[in-house]
Amino acid sequence: MKRLLNSLSLNLGHGLNHYVLLIFPSAVLTLHLEWGMGYAELLSVGSAAMIVYGVISLPVGWLADYWSRTGLMKVFFFGTGTAAIATGFAQDAFQISIGLCVIGLFASIYHPVGTALVFGSSEKTGRAIAVNGLYGNLGLALAAVVTTYLSQTFSWRVPFMIPGVVCIFAGVVYCYVCDVKPCQHKVEQNDNMQPISTNKVARLIACIGLIAFVGGLVFQTTTTSLPKVLNSQLTSSIGFSGALTTFIFVCAAFIQLSIGELIERMSVKKLLVLITVCQLAFLLLTTLVQGWWLIPVFMGLMLSTYAQIPVNDWLIGHYSAPAWRSRIYALKYTLSFSSAPIAYWLISSVYSATAGFAVMFLALAGGMFTAVSAALLIPNLSAHENELEPNTLSKADC
Repeated sequence: MKRLLNSLSLNLGHGLNHYVLLIFPSAVLTLHLEWGMGYAELLSVGSAAMIVYGVISLPVGWLADYWSRTGLMKVFFFGTGTAAIATGFAQDAFQISIGLCVIGLFASIYHPVGTALVFGSSEKTGRAIAVNGLYGNLGLALAAVVTTYLSQTFSWRVPFMIPGVVCIFAGVVYCYVCDVKPCQHKVEQNDNMQPISTNKVARLIACIGLIAFVGGLVFQTTTTSLPKVLNSQLTSSIGFSGALTTFIFVCAAFIQLSIGELIERMSVKKLLVLITVCQLAFLLLTTLVQGWWLIPVFMGLMLSTYAQIPVNDWLIGHYSAPAWRSRIYALKYTLSFSSAPIAYWLISSVYSATAGFAVMFLALAGGMFTAVSAALLIPNLSAHENELEPNTLSKADC
């Protein structure tokens, strides 16, 4: 029972992580009217929080490997929950900016720590990463519709406070179950397995880093702007645009489960190339279609965007030693999350200049072309090449 609750709490943590970060982009649709500020002006307030979210991931990965991953997960739950509740009491743009920065500080813990814990405790690693990703994407999807509903029904403050309480409660559960199996990572030893060559290591990390950065930019830009895109193009109802956004995110989220199975059955390089090509195609389509055709196009874009994440995570987890895993995940997520301030700037700048988003998606398509090239350059890794260094347990797993 404890083992099940431990897995559930880690997955729930991923959902809460994405949920709390996507509260503000949806709440700002109501908040900018209440405070008498422009949409682009108020949205830019959240850019500092995303800088914190991206930059802090790197030292968190180092701390996780040298101290305790479970200890940092406790800090994530209680810190993020408390910060979300406190942000709900903000009185002006400066205070909400500080609150969002604190949320970003604690939320930055999850990916380098939680992903390493999920990968290290699972035999079917592709499936485990996929299920974890599903929880994260469902959290992201629910943020849009729940936030718009609570903001219109009660106040913009309530959407911050309720998930804050849930996060603290999840932290209490995690404290009870996190010691279920301290040293969980097991790898079958094979005499034929050889360490991956240094040149292939460099190419693999460089390619994944570029793909993660561009993919992160597409992810952050699309998830942040989609409620406003639908609100501008399809309906003037904030509630309906939030519901459409949630519908797209939920449908797309379940692609993670299929990707988890494909990782176990086919070449991961070919899978990643296919996914990035699909992202490029759908980004180009967003600049060409209008009206209700945007729904299937954005659904395809989010399907391929979500699909990229577990593939990158699996490659890192499979070809990294446990003692370094959190740091390598931290590097990947730092590159991915560091794109968030660029995303906020891109959204606000393009919308202010054009009152639309076509130029923004065209620019993202240009970036995705480089990601496709990087996917093609990923080295072909044989079944006899296993890890970046000998596989030893990290004391952080204990």
